[in-house]
Amino acid sequence: MNRNTRWAMVAAFGVVYLFWGGTFLAIRYAVTDLPPLLTIGLRCAGGAAVLFGWLAVRGRLERASLAAWGTAAVAGALLFLACHGVMASVEQRVSSGETAVWMTAIPLWLVILDAIRARRRPALSVILGLGLGAAGVGVLSAGDGMHPERAADHAALLACAFGWALGSLVGRHGPRPVSAVQSTAMQLLTGSVFVLLASALFEPWSGARLTARSAGSLGFLIVCGTAIGLAAYTWLLRVTTPAAVGTFSFVNPVIALLLGWAVGDDRLGARTLVATGLIISAVLATQWKGLIGPRLAPAAAPGLRDVADERPGALGPGTAAAVTGGERRLRLVDPVRPSTAWVRLS
Repeated sequence: MNRNTRWAMVAAFGVVYLFWGGTFLAIRYAVTDLPPLLTIGLRCAGGAAVLFGWLAVRGRLERASLAAWGTAAVAGALLFLACHGVMASVEQRVSSGETAVWMTAIPLWLVILDAIRARRRPALSVILGLGLGAAGVGVLSAGDGMHPERAADHAALLACAFGWALGSLVGRHGPRPVSAVQSTAMQLLTGSVFVLLASALFEPWSGARLTARSAGSLGFLIVCGTAIGLAAYTWLLRVTTPAAVGTFSFVNPVIALLLGWAVGDDRLGARTLVATGLIISAVLATQWKGLIGPRLAPAAAPGLRDVADERPGALGPGTAAAVTGGERRLRLVDPVRPSTAWVRLS
């Protein structure tokens, strides 16, 4: 991994950790004045408009295939209707910090689903990282209790986490545009259609009102949480492992708690420091191989074939077929240059 790619990954993780840690409080504020599904639908539509506009201005819009739109539609439905839509509804009754705690199931689902898809057991460092992250979140929430009377809401949040993990893997491995930004914009656009349709069918809009707080929260969700945050997340899914990307859900409760403390809704104490240490250890454990060795684990581009009779480069930029001792294999050529197609952000 070269220096530019490493710093790009650090910046992308920072965006996902910080911005998405703030989305829980922003959603909590927004749904006090707006219906939850309408909030998420507007967030997705606004984010799609920002990203498509940015691509158009830069002249980077691609002609996407029907298969790529199909991937975007399935991923968008899972990410934004099955996950964010339901989560926003639950946040009418559950605090932002408690919601963040339950959404830490995302990396567990990601690792399980990716292991099933790849038919291999997760690395021991990943299992260790998941255990440390779960312990950190447990310490973080121990002083507040988990409100057993809200079992149905907690089950819904676990289902949300599953929907997010499944949608992430669909978007990672299905047909998609070269640009991670356009892939994100397509998922947001198709997701907004599903969410806004559900809102029109099942939510009353008569009581919706746009106050200064809900407008500010919605603006943060559109620009920071969606246009910037989701684009960074989609790019990270292409250039590193799902387990590493999933560490955001361990960090998010810490950010949510700090924001709660900043607005006077929570207190910081010894358990917060202990939990933060465990969570940082979890992040380091899941990315240990990436820290000690220059190796990325990108998702294979759709359509790549393991064949030996292709000429070098025929499978696309940065690929070459090779035969060694009768074994057929596909070799990535210079797989860490940011300019190669499969890691291009836009």
